[in-house]
Amino acid sequence: MNIPNTILDIIKTLLIIDVLIFVHEFGHFIAAKKSGIKVLRFAIGFGPKLFGFKRGDTEYCILLLPFGGYVKMAGENPSEEPPEDKEGLYNLAPVSSRAAVAFSGPMMNIILAIFAIAFAYMVGLSPRPGTEIGYVEPNSPAEKAGIIPGDKILSIDGYKTKNWDDVRESIAINPDKKIEVKLLRKEAETVTVSLIPQRVEGTDFGKIGISPPMPPIVAQVKPNSEADLAGFRENDVITSVNGRPITHVIEIVNEIDNAKTSKMPIDLTIMREGKAVNMRLNLDFDESGQVKTLEGLAFGKITKMNPISAFGAAIPETIQTGGKIFQFLKRLIFRDVSAKYVAGPVGIIQVTMTAVKSGIAGILWFTGFLSINLGIINLLPLFITDGWVLLMLLIEKIRGKALSIKRQILIQQIGIGFFIILFLLVTYNDIIRIITKTF
Repeated sequence: MNIPNTILDIIKTLLIIDVLIFVHEFGHFIAAKKSGIKVLRFAIGFGPKLFGFKRGDTEYCILLLPFGGYVKMAGENPSEEPPEDKEGLYNLAPVSSRAAVAFSGPMMNIILAIFAIAFAYMVGLSPRPGTEIGYVEPNSPAEKAGIIPGDKILSIDGYKTKNWDDVRESIAINPDKKIEVKLLRKEAETVTVSLIPQRVEGTDFGKIGISPPMPPIVAQVKPNSEADLAGFRENDVITSVNGRPITHVIEIVNEIDNAKTSKMPIDLTIMREGKAVNMRLNLDFDESGQVKTLEGLAFGKITKMNPISAFGAAIPETIQTGGKIFQFLKRLIFRDVSAKYVAGPVGIIQVTMTAVKSGIAGILWFTGFLSINLGIINLLPLFITDGWVLLMLLIEKIRGKALSIKRQILIQQIGIGFFIILFLLVTYNDIIRIITKTF
Protein backbone atom coordinates (compact mmCIF):
# COMPACT_ATOMS: atom_id res chain seq x y z
CA MET A 1 0.00 0.00 0.00
CA ASN A 2 1.26 3.46 -0.95
CA ILE A 3 0.52 5.30 2.31
CA PRO A 4 1.04 8.90 1.01
CA ASN A 5 -1.29 8.23 -1.95
CA THR A 6 -3.87 6.60 0.33
CA ILE A 7 -3.81 9.60 2.69
CA LEU A 8 -4.21 11.91 -0.32
CA ASP A 9 -7.18 9.85 -1.56
CA ILE A 10 -8.81 10.09 1.88
CA ILE A 11 -8.36 13.87 1.90
CA LYS A 12 -9.86 14.14 -1.61
CA THR A 13 -12.79 11.96 -0.56
CA LEU A 14 -13.57 14.01 2.54
CA LEU A 15 -13.22 17.20 0.52
CA ILE A 16 -15.78 16.00 -2.05
CA ILE A 17 -18.25 15.02 0.68
CA ASP A 18 -17.75 18.33 2.49
CA VAL A 19 -18.30 20.29 -0.74
CA LEU A 20 -21.61 18.48 -1.31
CA ILE A 21 -22.75 19.16 2.24
CA PHE A 22 -21.56 22.77 2.20
CA VAL A 23 -23.46 23.51 -1.02
CA HIS A 24 -26.60 21.83 0.35
CA GLU A 25 -26.52 23.72 3.64
CA PHE A 26 -25.57 26.95 1.86
CA GLY A 27 -28.83 26.65 -0.07
CA HIS A 28 -30.79 26.49 3.20
CA PHE A 29 -28.70 29.33 4.63
CA ILE A 30 -29.22 31.74 1.72
CA ALA A 31 -32.96 31.01 1.51
CA ALA A 32 -33.36 31.59 5.26
CA LYS A 33 -31.45 34.88 5.10
CA LYS A 34 -33.47 36.04 2.08
CA SER A 35 -36.70 35.16 3.92
CA GLY A 36 -35.73 37.13 7.02
CA ILE A 37 -35.31 34.01 9.17
CA LYS A 38 -32.61 34.31 11.82
CA VAL A 39 -29.78 31.76 11.32
CA LEU A 40 -28.03 30.96 14.60
CA ARG A 41 -25.42 28.53 13.30
CA PHE A 42 -23.95 27.38 9.99
CA ALA A 43 -21.84 24.27 10.70
CA ILE A 44 -19.94 21.79 8.54
CA GLY A 45 -19.38 18.43 10.25
CA PHE A 46 -20.60 17.05 13.57
CA GLY A 47 -19.20 16.79 17.08
CA PRO A 48 -17.01 19.27 18.98
CA LYS A 49 -16.15 22.59 17.34
CA LEU A 50 -12.66 22.86 15.86
CA PHE A 51 -12.83 26.55 15.03
CA GLY A 52 -15.30 29.22 13.99
CA PHE A 53 -16.35 32.84 14.18
CA LYS A 54 -19.52 34.86 14.66
CA ARG A 55 -20.84 37.53 12.34
CA GLY A 56 -24.14 39.17 13.18
CA ASP A 57 -26.59 36.61 14.56
CA THR A 58 -24.82 33.67 12.92
CA GLU A 59 -21.96 31.50 14.17
CA TYR A 60 -19.94 29.91 11.34
CA CYS A 61 -17.95 26.84 12.40
CA ILE A 62 -16.12 23.67 11.37
CA LEU A 63 -16.78 20.63 13.57
CA LEU A 64 -14.56 17.64 14.32
CA LEU A 65 -16.23 14.91 12.24
CA PRO A 66 -16.11 15.93 8.54
CA PHE A 67 -19.24 14.04 7.50
CA GLY A 68 -22.43 16.08 7.67
CA GLY A 69 -23.44 19.60 8.55
CA TYR A 70 -26.44 21.71 9.41
CA VAL A 71 -28.02 25.15 9.54
CA LYS A 72 -29.66 26.00 12.87
CA MET A 73 -32.47 28.56 12.65
CA ALA A 74 -34.18 30.41 15.49
CA GLY A 75 -37.52 28.79 16.35
CA GLU A 76 -36.82 25.70 14.26
CA ASN A 77 -36.85 23.12 17.08
CA PRO A 78 -40.35 22.67 18.59
CA SER A 79 -38.91 21.14 21.78
CA GLU A 80 -36.96 24.30 22.65
CA GLU A 81 -38.41 27.14 24.69
CA PRO A 82 -39.45 29.99 22.35
CA PRO A 83 -37.28 33.11 22.79
CA GLU A 84 -38.76 36.39 23.95
CA ASP A 85 -37.70 38.10 20.74
CA LYS A 86 -40.13 36.79 18.11
CA GLU A 87 -38.43 38.51 15.17
CA GLY A 88 -36.97 36.17 12.55
CA LEU A 89 -38.34 32.93 14.05
CA TYR A 90 -38.57 30.02 11.62
CA ASN A 91 -41.86 28.68 12.99
CA LEU A 92 -43.53 32.10 12.59
CA ALA A 93 -42.38 32.59 9.00
CA PRO A 94 -44.94 32.10 6.18
CA VAL A 95 -45.32 28.56 4.83
CA SER A 96 -43.94 29.72 1.47
CA SER A 97 -40.75 31.02 3.12
CA ARG A 98 -40.19 27.81 5.09
CA ALA A 99 -40.85 25.75 1.95
CA ALA A 100 -38.26 27.82 0.07
CA VAL A 101 -35.72 27.12 2.83
CA ALA A 102 -36.40 23.35 2.67
CA PHE A 103 -36.35 23.21 -1.14
CA SER A 104 -33.21 25.32 -1.62
CA GLY A 105 -30.80 22.70 -0.19
CA PRO A 106 -31.65 19.94 -2.70
CA MET A 107 -31.94 22.48 -5.51
CA MET A 108 -28.39 23.72 -4.86
CA ASN A 109 -27.17 20.10 -5.08
CA ILE A 110 -28.83 19.68 -8.46
CA ILE A 111 -27.31 22.97 -9.69
CA LEU A 112 -23.89 21.83 -8.42
CA ALA A 113 -24.34 18.54 -10.30
CA ILE A 114 -24.97 20.35 -13.58
CA PHE A 115 -21.85 22.49 -13.15
CA ALA A 116 -19.65 19.57 -12.03
CA ILE A 117 -20.70 17.36 -14.96
CA ALA A 118 -20.34 20.26 -17.41
CA PHE A 119 -16.80 21.00 -16.17
CA ALA A 120 -16.00 17.27 -16.47
CA TYR A 121 -16.99 17.39 -20.15
CA MET A 122 -14.87 20.50 -20.64
CA VAL A 123 -11.83 18.77 -19.08
CA GLY A 124 -12.48 15.71 -21.25
CA LEU A 125 -14.57 12.54 -20.81
CA SER A 126 -15.08 9.37 -22.77
CA PRO A 127 -18.52 9.42 -24.43
CA ARG A 128 -21.01 7.24 -22.57
CA PRO A 129 -21.40 3.93 -24.46
CA GLY A 130 -24.76 3.14 -25.99
CA THR A 131 -26.34 -0.31 -25.80
CA GLU A 132 -24.44 -1.94 -28.68
CA ILE A 133 -22.48 -5.04 -27.70
CA GLY A 134 -18.84 -4.97 -28.77
CA TYR A 135 -17.57 -8.20 -27.21
CA VAL A 136 -19.09 -11.48 -26.04
CA GLU A 137 -17.02 -13.61 -23.70
CA PRO A 138 -16.56 -17.24 -24.84
CA ASN A 139 -18.68 -19.79 -22.92
CA SER A 140 -20.50 -16.97 -21.10
CA PRO A 141 -24.28 -16.91 -20.45
CA ALA A 142 -24.56 -14.34 -23.27
CA GLU A 143 -22.80 -16.53 -25.83
CA LYS A 144 -24.81 -19.59 -24.81
CA ALA A 145 -28.02 -17.55 -25.26
CA GLY A 146 -26.99 -16.61 -28.81
CA ILE A 147 -26.03 -12.98 -28.23
CA ILE A 148 -23.44 -11.74 -30.74
CA PRO A 149 -21.27 -8.60 -31.15
CA GLY A 150 -23.23 -5.86 -32.90
CA ASP A 151 -26.51 -6.65 -31.14
CA LYS A 152 -28.15 -3.65 -29.47
CA ILE A 153 -29.95 -4.21 -26.17
CA LEU A 154 -33.40 -2.57 -26.26
CA SER A 155 -34.68 -3.69 -22.86
CA ILE A 156 -34.04 -6.05 -19.96
CA ASP A 157 -37.05 -7.55 -18.18
CA GLY A 158 -39.23 -4.87 -19.75
CA TYR A 159 -37.06 -1.95 -18.59
CA LYS A 160 -35.81 0.15 -21.52
CA THR A 161 -32.04 0.51 -21.75
CA LYS A 162 -30.80 3.88 -23.05
CA ASN A 163 -27.09 3.44 -22.41
CA TRP A 164 -24.55 0.94 -21.10
CA ASP A 165 -25.08 2.03 -17.49
CA ASP A 166 -28.70 0.85 -17.78
CA VAL A 167 -27.51 -2.47 -19.22
CA ARG A 168 -24.88 -3.05 -16.54
CA GLU A 169 -27.19 -2.14 -13.65
CA SER A 170 -30.09 -4.29 -14.85
CA ILE A 171 -27.79 -7.30 -15.15
CA ALA A 172 -25.88 -6.65 -11.92
CA ILE A 173 -28.99 -6.69 -9.68
CA ASN A 174 -30.16 -10.07 -11.01
CA PRO A 175 -27.50 -12.67 -10.14
CA ASP A 176 -28.74 -16.24 -10.55
CA LYS A 177 -32.16 -14.98 -11.74
CA LYS A 178 -33.67 -15.53 -15.17
CA ILE A 179 -33.93 -12.34 -17.24
CA GLU A 180 -35.44 -11.52 -20.65
CA VAL A 181 -33.19 -9.48 -22.96
CA LYS A 182 -34.69 -7.84 -26.04
CA LEU A 183 -32.14 -7.26 -28.82
CA LEU A 184 -31.99 -5.46 -32.15
CA ARG A 185 -29.85 -7.22 -34.77
CA LYS A 186 -28.04 -5.40 -37.55
CA GLU A 187 -30.56 -6.76 -40.03
CA ALA A 188 -33.26 -4.78 -38.13
CA GLU A 189 -34.45 -8.07 -36.63
CA THR A 190 -35.80 -8.02 -33.06
CA VAL A 191 -34.74 -10.99 -30.93
CA THR A 192 -35.63 -11.84 -27.32
CA VAL A 193 -33.44 -14.25 -25.37
CA SER A 194 -33.67 -15.68 -21.86
CA LEU A 195 -30.59 -16.21 -19.72
CA ILE A 196 -29.40 -16.29 -16.12
CA PRO A 197 -26.65 -13.83 -15.09
CA GLN A 198 -23.71 -15.56 -13.48
CA ARG A 199 -22.89 -14.37 -9.95
CA VAL A 200 -19.53 -12.59 -9.77
CA GLU A 201 -17.46 -14.55 -7.26
CA GLY A 202 -17.63 -13.12 -3.74
CA THR A 203 -20.27 -10.51 -4.60
CA ASP A 204 -24.03 -10.01 -4.97
CA PHE A 205 -23.68 -8.82 -8.57
CA GLY A 206 -24.47 -10.65 -11.79
CA LYS A 207 -22.75 -10.69 -15.20
CA ILE A 208 -23.48 -12.30 -18.56
CA GLY A 209 -20.12 -11.76 -20.29
CA ILE A 210 -20.68 -8.76 -22.56
CA SER A 211 -18.89 -5.43 -23.03
CA PRO A 212 -19.58 -2.31 -25.12
CA PRO A 213 -17.36 -1.53 -28.12
CA MET A 214 -13.97 -0.41 -26.83
CA PRO A 215 -11.16 -0.50 -29.38
CA PRO A 216 -7.69 -0.85 -27.80
CA ILE A 217 -6.69 2.76 -28.51
CA VAL A 218 -4.84 4.62 -25.75
CA ALA A 219 -6.76 7.84 -25.08
CA GLN A 220 -4.81 9.15 -22.12
CA VAL A 221 -1.61 8.41 -20.21
CA LYS A 222 -1.24 10.06 -16.82
CA PRO A 223 2.23 11.65 -16.48
CA ASN A 224 4.65 9.73 -14.22
CA SER A 225 2.14 6.89 -13.83
CA GLU A 226 3.02 3.19 -14.09
CA ALA A 227 1.68 3.18 -17.67
CA ASP A 228 3.81 6.21 -18.57
CA LEU A 229 6.92 4.57 -17.13
CA ALA A 230 6.10 1.36 -19.05
CA GLY A 231 6.29 3.32 -22.32
CA PHE A 232 2.66 3.81 -23.40
CA ARG A 233 1.82 6.94 -25.42
CA GLU A 234 -1.45 8.62 -26.31
CA ASN A 235 -3.02 7.37 -29.58
CA ASP A 236 -1.14 4.04 -29.37
CA VAL A 237 -3.22 1.29 -31.00
CA ILE A 238 -2.61 -2.17 -29.51
CA THR A 239 -3.05 -4.62 -32.38
CA SER A 240 -1.96 -7.90 -30.79
CA VAL A 241 -1.22 -9.53 -27.43
CA ASN A 242 1.24 -12.44 -27.32
CA GLY A 243 1.00 -12.68 -31.11
CA ARG A 244 -2.81 -12.90 -31.16
CA PRO A 245 -4.66 -10.10 -33.02
CA ILE A 246 -7.15 -8.19 -30.86
CA THR A 247 -9.93 -5.66 -31.49
CA HIS A 248 -11.21 -5.02 -27.95
CA VAL A 249 -9.70 -3.85 -24.64
CA ILE A 250 -11.26 -6.79 -22.79
CA GLU A 251 -8.96 -9.13 -24.71
CA ILE A 252 -5.98 -7.40 -23.10
CA VAL A 253 -7.62 -7.80 -19.70
CA ASN A 254 -8.17 -11.51 -20.35
CA GLU A 255 -4.51 -12.03 -21.26
CA ILE A 256 -3.46 -10.21 -18.09
CA ASP A 257 -5.76 -12.43 -16.02
CA ASN A 258 -4.16 -15.50 -17.59
CA ALA A 259 -0.71 -14.11 -16.74
CA LYS A 260 -1.55 -13.74 -13.03
CA THR A 261 -0.79 -17.39 -12.36
CA SER A 262 2.14 -17.78 -14.75
CA LYS A 263 3.77 -14.47 -13.68
CA MET A 264 5.09 -14.24 -17.24
CA PRO A 265 5.37 -10.92 -19.12
CA ILE A 266 3.08 -10.26 -22.07
CA ASP A 267 4.19 -9.09 -25.50
CA LEU A 268 2.26 -6.29 -27.20
CA THR A 269 2.35 -5.05 -30.77
CA ILE A 270 1.48 -1.36 -31.00
CA MET A 271 0.83 0.85 -34.00
CA ARG A 272 2.39 4.24 -33.20
CA GLU A 273 2.37 6.99 -35.83
CA GLY A 274 2.00 4.41 -38.59
CA LYS A 275 4.82 2.17 -37.37
CA ALA A 276 4.67 -1.16 -35.54
CA VAL A 277 6.32 -1.09 -32.11
CA ASN A 278 6.92 -4.19 -29.98
CA MET A 279 6.62 -3.85 -26.21
CA ARG A 280 7.25 -6.45 -23.50
CA LEU A 281 5.15 -5.71 -20.43
CA ASN A 282 6.32 -7.03 -17.07
CA LEU A 283 3.18 -7.24 -14.96
CA ASP A 284 3.06 -6.04 -11.38
CA PHE A 285 -0.07 -6.63 -9.27
CA ASP A 286 -1.25 -4.91 -6.08
CA GLU A 287 -2.70 -6.60 -2.97
CA SER A 288 -6.21 -6.75 -4.48
CA GLY A 289 -4.99 -8.44 -7.67
CA GLN A 290 -5.31 -5.33 -9.86
CA VAL A 291 -2.51 -4.83 -12.36
CA LYS A 292 -0.40 -1.83 -11.32
CA THR A 293 1.46 -1.71 -14.64
CA LEU A 294 -1.57 -0.19 -16.41
CA GLU A 295 -2.32 2.45 -13.76
CA GLY A 296 -2.81 5.85 -15.38
CA LEU A 297 -3.91 4.37 -18.70
CA ALA A 298 -7.29 5.23 -20.28
CA PHE A 299 -8.66 3.58 -23.41
CA GLY A 300 -11.26 4.83 -25.85
CA LYS A 301 -11.82 8.36 -27.06
CA ILE A 302 -11.61 11.43 -24.83
CA THR A 303 -13.89 14.26 -25.97
CA LYS A 304 -13.43 17.83 -24.76
CA MET A 305 -16.47 20.08 -25.16
CA ASN A 306 -16.79 23.84 -25.29
CA PRO A 307 -18.81 25.41 -22.43
CA ILE A 308 -22.09 25.63 -24.39
CA SER A 309 -21.91 21.99 -25.53
CA ALA A 310 -20.80 20.87 -22.06
CA PHE A 311 -23.79 22.44 -20.31
CA GLY A 312 -26.00 21.22 -23.15
CA ALA A 313 -24.88 17.67 -22.32
CA ALA A 314 -24.82 18.10 -18.52
CA ILE A 315 -28.42 19.29 -18.10
CA PRO A 316 -30.13 16.29 -19.80
CA GLU A 317 -27.65 13.91 -18.15
CA THR A 318 -28.58 15.33 -14.74
CA ILE A 319 -32.29 14.91 -15.52
CA GLN A 320 -31.72 11.37 -16.81
CA THR A 321 -29.69 10.40 -13.73
CA GLY A 322 -32.42 11.80 -11.47
CA GLY A 323 -34.97 9.73 -13.38
CA LYS A 324 -32.86 6.60 -12.91
CA ILE A 325 -32.76 7.23 -9.15
CA PHE A 326 -36.56 7.41 -9.05
CA GLN A 327 -36.77 4.26 -11.20
CA PHE A 328 -34.43 2.45 -8.79
CA LEU A 329 -36.54 3.57 -5.81
CA LYS A 330 -39.68 2.36 -7.57
CA ARG A 331 -38.10 -1.05 -8.17
CA LEU A 332 -36.95 -1.05 -4.54
CA ILE A 333 -40.49 -0.33 -3.27
CA PHE A 334 -42.02 -3.06 -5.46
CA ARG A 335 -39.21 -5.44 -4.37
CA ASP A 336 -37.79 -5.85 -7.86
CA VAL A 337 -34.46 -4.85 -6.31
CA SER A 338 -33.06 -5.96 -2.95
CA ALA A 339 -32.35 -3.32 -0.26
CA LYS A 340 -28.82 -4.76 -0.01
CA TYR A 341 -27.91 -2.69 -3.10
CA VAL A 342 -28.52 0.56 -1.18
CA ALA A 343 -25.21 2.09 -0.08
CA GLY A 344 -24.71 3.93 3.20
CA PRO A 345 -22.00 6.32 4.39
CA VAL A 346 -19.28 3.66 4.48
CA GLY A 347 -20.14 2.54 0.96
CA ILE A 348 -20.24 6.12 -0.31
CA ILE A 349 -16.79 6.81 1.14
CA GLN A 350 -15.42 3.58 -0.34
CA VAL A 351 -16.78 4.27 -3.84
CA THR A 352 -15.64 7.90 -3.67
CA MET A 353 -12.11 6.78 -2.75
CA THR A 354 -12.12 4.68 -5.92
CA ALA A 355 -13.45 7.59 -7.99
CA VAL A 356 -10.75 10.03 -6.84
CA LYS A 357 -8.14 7.83 -8.55
CA SER A 358 -9.72 8.45 -11.96
CA GLY A 359 -8.36 11.94 -12.68
CA ILE A 360 -9.90 15.41 -12.60
CA ALA A 361 -12.68 14.69 -15.12
CA GLY A 362 -13.67 11.50 -13.31
CA ILE A 363 -13.70 13.27 -9.94
CA LEU A 364 -15.86 16.09 -11.31
CA TRP A 365 -18.33 13.68 -12.92
CA PHE A 366 -18.61 11.55 -9.78
CA THR A 367 -19.08 14.67 -7.63
CA GLY A 368 -21.99 15.59 -9.89
CA PHE A 369 -23.41 12.09 -9.65
CA LEU A 370 -23.25 12.11 -5.84
CA SER A 371 -24.75 15.60 -5.74
CA ILE A 372 -27.75 14.48 -7.81
CA ASN A 373 -28.28 11.57 -5.42
CA LEU A 374 -28.07 13.83 -2.36
CA GLY A 375 -30.52 16.30 -3.90
CA ILE A 376 -33.07 13.69 -4.98
CA ILE A 377 -32.95 11.66 -1.75
CA ASN A 378 -33.46 14.84 0.28
CA LEU A 379 -36.61 15.64 -1.71
CA LEU A 380 -38.21 12.31 -0.80
CA PRO A 381 -40.82 12.54 2.01
CA LEU A 382 -38.79 10.44 4.44
CA PHE A 383 -38.37 11.30 8.12
CA ILE A 384 -35.85 14.16 8.72
CA THR A 385 -35.33 14.89 5.00
CA ASP A 386 -36.22 18.19 3.34
CA GLY A 387 -38.96 16.32 1.49
CA TRP A 388 -40.55 15.43 4.83
CA VAL A 389 -40.46 19.09 5.87
CA LEU A 390 -42.17 20.02 2.58
CA LEU A 391 -44.84 17.37 3.22
CA MET A 392 -45.50 18.73 6.73
CA LEU A 393 -45.73 22.26 5.31
CA LEU A 394 -48.22 21.07 2.69
CA ILE A 395 -50.36 19.53 5.45
CA GLU A 396 -50.12 22.79 7.41
CA LYS A 397 -51.22 24.75 4.34
CA ILE A 398 -54.22 22.46 3.78
CA ARG A 399 -55.24 22.46 7.48
CA GLY A 400 -54.68 26.17 7.85
CA LYS A 401 -52.55 25.65 10.96
CA ALA A 402 -49.44 23.80 12.08
CA LEU A 403 -49.47 20.54 14.02
CA SER A 404 -49.43 20.90 17.79
CA ILE A 405 -46.05 21.18 19.52
CA LYS A 406 -46.65 17.79 21.14
CA ARG A 407 -47.21 16.12 17.76
CA GLN A 408 -44.22 17.88 16.21
CA ILE A 409 -41.97 16.60 19.01
CA LEU A 410 -43.38 13.07 18.62
CA ILE A 411 -42.78 13.12 14.86
CA GLN A 412 -39.27 14.45 15.44
CA GLN A 413 -38.48 11.62 17.88
CA ILE A 414 -39.90 8.99 15.51
CA GLY A 415 -37.84 10.51 12.69
CA ILE A 416 -34.63 10.33 14.70
CA GLY A 417 -35.36 6.70 15.60
CA PHE A 418 -36.11 5.88 11.95
CA PHE A 419 -32.86 7.56 10.88
CA ILE A 420 -30.81 5.58 13.41
CA ILE A 421 -32.34 2.28 12.23
CA LEU A 422 -31.80 3.19 8.57
CA PHE A 423 -28.22 4.29 9.29
CA LEU A 424 -27.45 0.99 11.03
CA LEU A 425 -29.07 -1.01 8.20
CA VAL A 426 -27.17 0.62 5.34
CA THR A 427 -23.93 0.63 7.34
CA TYR A 428 -24.39 -3.11 7.94
CA ASN A 429 -24.88 -3.57 4.17
CA ASP A 430 -21.70 -1.56 3.53
CA ILE A 431 -19.65 -3.67 5.95
CA ILE A 432 -20.96 -6.92 4.42
CA ARG A 433 -19.98 -5.62 0.96
CA ILE A 434 -16.47 -4.83 2.16
CA ILE A 435 -16.10 -8.26 3.78
CA THR A 436 -17.34 -10.00 0.62
CA LYS A 437 -15.52 -7.52 -1.67
CA THR A 438 -18.67 -6.50 -3.55
CA PHE A 439 -17.23 -3.12 -4.51
